[in-house]
This record gives sequence, C-alpha cells and structure tokens, in this order.
Amino acid sequence: MSALRDHSRFTQLKPGFMLALICCLIVLEGCGFRLRGSIGGDLALPSLYIQSSGNNLFVNELRQALGNTQTKVVFERAAAALIIGVGAEKLDRRVLTVDASGRVQEYELHYAVSFAVNDASARSLLGSQTISERRSFEFTGEDVLAKEAEEAQLYQDMRRSAVQSAVYRLQALSIPETLESSAAESSTAEPNEMEQGTIEVTP
Repeated sequence: MSALRDHSRFTQLKPGFMLALICCLIVLEGCGFRLRGSIGGDLALPSLYIQSSGNNLFVNELRQALGNTQTKVVFERAAAALIIGVGAEKLDRRVLTVDASGRVQEYELHYAVSFAVNDASARSLLGSQTISERRSFEFTGEDVLAKEAEEAQLYQDMRRSAVQSAVYRLQALSIPETLESSAAESSTAEPNEMEQGTIEVTP
C-alpha cells in the first residue's frame, strides 16, 4: 500500500515537473546554451577578426560562440592575428516527396556556408571550408504561417550546427609560434598593405 501511495504521489507531481523542465529547456535554448557548453569552451586562439560582406547571421552566431571561449574576437582587422573570411549563406529547398495528386508532402531544406582562415600577413592557415546541413520538412499546405515558422527554425538549427562544426575545425587549427609577433608587425602596416589580406572563400 505504501508503494502504491508513493507511486500515486509521484504521478500527481509528474505533470508539473515536466512542465517546469520544458520551460527550462526553452529558456536555455533561447540563451544559446548549446553553444556555451563544452563545445569550444577551452578554445584559446590568438585574437581574430571575422570578415564578411552584408548581414550574415552565421557570423553573428559564430561571434557569439567564440565570445564564450578563451579567444578574443576583435572588431578591427589591424588588431587581429587571425582573419576568418566567411562567405554568404546559402539556403534552398527541394521537393522530397509528393502525394498521388502531385501535391508536395515533404521538402528537403539545405543550408551551406564557407569560411577560411588566414594570418594577418595573408598566409593561409585553413583553406576554404564548406559546411553543409540538411533537414527534411513536412508540408501539408495547412496552417501556412506555422509551417513558415517551423521552416525558419529548422534553418536556424542548421546554422547553429554549422557554427559548432566551424568551432570544432578551429580547435584543430595549427597555429605557428611566430603568429603573435607577426600580428604585431602587421598592425603597424599601411592601410593599402592590409587590404592585400582579403581572403578568398570558395562560393
């Protein structure tokens, strides 16, 4: 009987506990918790600058992820020992399945972004890297707004996964011992000399 009472008491508490757990997970997700855990936490690269064109959401996420490591992200190219060049994000989708009437039932979403790493003297430390992510996406034609929100969330998930992959690759980067001194020298270079450090990123 005691065991039954204990089980009954647990059953009554369980819904409230589950609701609290779900709320906690939502809050942690909103704070980018997945990027702030052990992933890249011990990453300690020389000061780096992220180079990109236009409004690139991948760059925003990457900057946030690196900000939670021991790596200093700077906003002036001349102050950086490393330059990360990031290409434009590519988002597209293709039809995966259709029903007997030819109506789309499922799409495959595709996300891709490329980046490369140079030192301040424009020497390549990591050639152009392309990170690709794919997700399947069911489409019923009903509740279009909800489906658009779901698609946007899937792209955001892929973007965060791509950032994690980029951080892993940066962890494996081999940094020359002379990098810091060369960075100090390049910081005194004339503006036209610094422009020669533009990174080529494969589209």
